[in-house]
Amino acid sequence: MKDKVNISLSLIYKSVIIFLMLIIVVMLAVWMPWSRNSESRTISVSGESTIMAEPDRYIFSPNYEFKNKDESVSLNQQSEKSNEIITKLKGLGVKDSDIKNNSSGYSTGQMSPVSPDDDTIYNLSLTITVSDKDLAQKVQDYLLTTGPSGQVTPQPGFSESKRKELEDKARDEATKDARSKAEQIAKNTGAKLGKVQSIQDGGNLGQPVPLIYEDKSVSSSDSKQSLQIQPGENELRYTVSVSYYLR
Repeated sequence: MKDKVNISLSLIYKSVIIFLMLIIVVMLAVWMPWSRNSESRTISVSGESTIMAEPDRYIFSPNYEFKNKDESVSLNQQSEKSNEIITKLKGLGVKDSDIKNNSSGYSTGQMSPVSPDDDTIYNLSLTITVSDKDLAQKVQDYLLTTGPSGQVTPQPGFSESKRKELEDKARDEATKDARSKAEQIAKNTGAKLGKVQSIQDGGNLGQPVPLIYEDKSVSSSDSKQSLQIQPGENELRYTVSVSYYLR
């Protein structure tokens, strides 16, 4: 009888030991403490890419000033000029939604008591956006005949759809560049590249350098020709920061 009790206790002890061992194995499989030292080692690199592309958007920002002692005269001149330019631009093919005008006015005596001799000045500013280079050239040719002040050549840039397209391509190249750099460093230091720890995405759209034209308030009687629009290419730069585990 005593032998049977001893055998039974022995089996219980063995079962408990086996159960505890199974728990330890499961805990080790989950926690993997042996990998902690390797995963504590990381490498961080920056991936870069540069995409060159011709602009597909041209923005004009001409300004006009109307000065007269009679406020109504200045205001009428401004209104007539705005209507005249907008009508002509539409005739050239510029969409109504791509033309914005803004009006502002003030008296030359606004910083001191206004007198009857003070001029009333009204400013007219236009923002014209076109997506076709040939149309942009026609718009510039016409604006030169309207006597604007400031820059007459357009500011070239990317439309939203093209910017996103180029950004996707630049991001793809930047992440590949980051991977290549990390693999090279890991190889040269006797390590192997592991999984990604973190990624920081970031882009930087380069600004184009437009062909500058110093306007001399060219009148419609001036025979001088408009400069040819030559936007060149925009530079879109993109960077990503990636951290990898080392094995």
